[in-house]
Amino acid sequence: PGRDSGQSSPDGRQPAFPKAAVLVPLTGTASGMRLCLESLLTQDYPDYETVFITRDLEDPATFLIRDLLTHHRQARHIISGPAQSCSQKNHNLLAGIGVLDNSVQVLVFCDSTHLAPKNFLQELIRPLAQGEAVLTTGFHHILAGDFRLATLGMLLTVMTIHLLLAVKRLAHPWGGATAILRQVFEDYQVARVWAETVVDDFTMGPHLLRAGIMVKAVPGACLTTPMAGQTMRGWVAWLTRQLMYLKYCLPGTWVAAALGMYLLAGPILLAGLAALGGAVGLVSPGLALMGLLFLLILTGVGVLARSLTPRAIPWLPWIAAFYAALLVAPWCYLKTWATDIIAWRGTSYRVTWGGKVTEIITNP
Repeated sequence: PGRDSGQSSPDGRQPAFPKAAVLVPLTGTASGMRLCLESLLTQDYPDYETVFITRDLEDPATFLIRDLLTHHRQARHIISGPAQSCSQKNHNLLAGIGVLDNSVQVLVFCDSTHLAPKNFLQELIRPLAQGEAVLTTGFHHILAGDFRLATLGMLLTVMTIHLLLAVKRLAHPWGGATAILRQVFEDYQVARVWAETVVDDFTMGPHLLRAGIMVKAVPGACLTTPMAGQTMRGWVAWLTRQLMYLKYCLPGTWVAAALGMYLLAGPILLAGLAALGGAVGLVSPGLALMGLLFLLILTGVGVLARSLTPRAIPWLPWIAAFYAALLVAPWCYLKTWATDIIAWRGTSYRVTWGGKVTEIITNP
């Protein structure tokens, strides 16, 4: 299923890559999904299999999977059935793990909507093969297909998270690109955690960290997420969901984030009001000038952030999205204080501390 890339370990020898299984839970179809799945099926990795998991045969993704299977014999499709005590994604992953034989030594968890470079698996698993880590993670960047406010806002939000994950103390597994030694997964009973919780990465990371196992971030294992046509509703729903995971899986961090959210929105609003007040004579010129200066400095930060994007983006929509992202994040955070429901793909989950699911609500 793959070829040796020829890249060597620091001592000049190619590491012995263990057999891996790539587990991809999926539902529905999205633009570009075929290319994303094919990128996982055509990796330059010596020995791996891919397991696609859907809830049932009626899932719209089934037709695409079955078509791909006719061209890629090292892949298979598993039907998991409906989840009873956890999220459907967790249930799908556990069903996929359950069909693996004993030869699989590394579990890789991926999503269905990201493009993987040919060396993705090698980069993600290399630290495991060389004994540098037992748990690794990659991340992704968004490739904007348009300049809509929500599309660029999502790009900025994901970029910010990516930069934060580069800080060792803040790194945690990301469910779209995580690899773990199977023995570690089993020894620390991650399956037991997943069987009663709402999300995979936000629960596995803290669970293993309590046992002294830290994740190693792998910059070379970066995926590309093509995105176009994003809506404000979709952006807000996605970010609110991420913050809800934080609330129930890392409550201390969630409470502490209140200060960060205030520091995002508060100064911007105050500076804007000061500048407007100065224009109509309601505040002193000095205060208005301070407000304008703050906004100019902040805009400069936005200009610098633009240099991190892989594709040139016009100035006006970029700066508009930059300020929108600074205000949308606090709004989404405020929403997390008023609910214990996490909705995803037609199903809502009532959640309690630790990310444990107390009720599954199928939306009509």
